[in-house]
Amino acid sequence: MYRIATTPEFDTNLKRLDRDIARRIIKKTEWLSHHPETLRFPLKNPPKDLKGIQKYRIGDYRVLLWVDHKERQITLYGVEHRRSVYDDI
Repeated sequence: MYRIATTPEFDTNLKRLDRDIARRIIKKTEWLSHHPETLRFPLKNPPKDLKGIQKYRIGDYRVLLWVDHKERQITLYGVEHRRSVYDDI
């Protein structure tokens, strides 16, 4: 099992979401901590300060995260609707 860490930006994004959607995202990220092998979608052409960031689709939302297999940790960077997530990066 991998440990889940969040950034302040992720926490802010999550609080803005509808309660049911936020629950779904939390439930799925907990599932990911038990199945990190499913995280294999790196973001193409990320900014240099976000090197190695990955995306994970949960319905119409995208969770941006880093996976550290050595430390067995998943760091959740942000979550946004699929229409706007790539505009803010």
